[in-house]
Amino acid sequence: MKRWLPTGLAVLVLAALWFFYSGSGGSDPEEKRADRLFPGVQAEDVTQLTLLEKGKVSLELKKTGEGWEFVRPRPLPVDGEAVDAWVSSFVGLKNAEPVEKKRPDDVTPFGLKDPELSLTVSLKNGKTLRLDVGSQIPVEGGNYVTTGDQAPVLKLDGVQAEGLRKRPLDLMEKQAVSLDPEKVTGIRADWKGKRLAAEKKGDQWKLTEGEDRFDPKRIEGWIEHLTYLTADDLAVEADRFKKETPVLSLTLRLKGDTRTVVGVKQKGRIWVMEKGGKWARSFEEKKIEEWMQQVEKEKKKEKEKQSK
Repeated sequence: MKRWLPTGLAVLVLAALWFFYSGSGGSDPEEKRADRLFPGVQAEDVTQLTLLEKGKVSLELKKTGEGWEFVRPRPLPVDGEAVDAWVSSFVGLKNAEPVEKKRPDDVTPFGLKDPELSLTVSLKNGKTLRLDVGSQIPVEGGNYVTTGDQAPVLKLDGVQAEGLRKRPLDLMEKQAVSLDPEKVTGIRADWKGKRLAAEKKGDQWKLTEGEDRFDPKRIEGWIEHLTYLTADDLAVEADRFKKETPVLSLTLRLKGDTRTVVGVKQKGRIWVMEKGGKWARSFEEKKIEEWMQQVEKEKKKEKEKQSK
């Protein structure tokens, strides 16, 4: 019996190793099959990104101690999560297949002599990565790409290639007002002669102004929708409007804090900013009007109640 003990132990050890490397503790077999274009590079290694479209810089971002910031086209509020996702998609590019073993003398037929899109990435170790995106591949789909002037021409999946195309607005923080609606205990709003004031008593809202126009049951959803208002154009510095008279004024009383949001009308758009904030974000006037209407009483129902 004892002579079988070493053999039994060996079998158990081998079984444990097989489970570790083939199960959740080991490397993913699918990951082994996926050839990464930039092996060994992690998202946290990236410190700067520059995107060129048709040879001209369309945007540039760099990482600082406080996070990402826009360099070009100009300073803008940054959506850090969107930038991180963009970085991850770049370093995670995979399954690019060579068109030929050697780089052709002329890459013009592949759209790579003057690439439509070129992304340059700086790493914290001082190295630089580059990806040029050329023409779409006929029939097969995807795009021709290359990683440098002497690198071979590759074929890259079109979804991955198109995912690298970003506009400044895609990476800008577009949310006009960031807050937790559940922490709001009082509001006061003025918009085009409409005035709304209300206080939260327990779990219920009670109107103190605007009883004939607004529905207190809609206030909670109305405040929540405020956090969903996102700009559809590039932000500008709020100081630009400091001498303008607001057409929208919104005071939010929170537990231990008060915040004021104002809106200034300029060229048919409403520029919304927090008092003391750095950025103003713009919206079509109708978008602000639609937001205000969400808290209004339903006139049809009101008339039915009055007729009874």
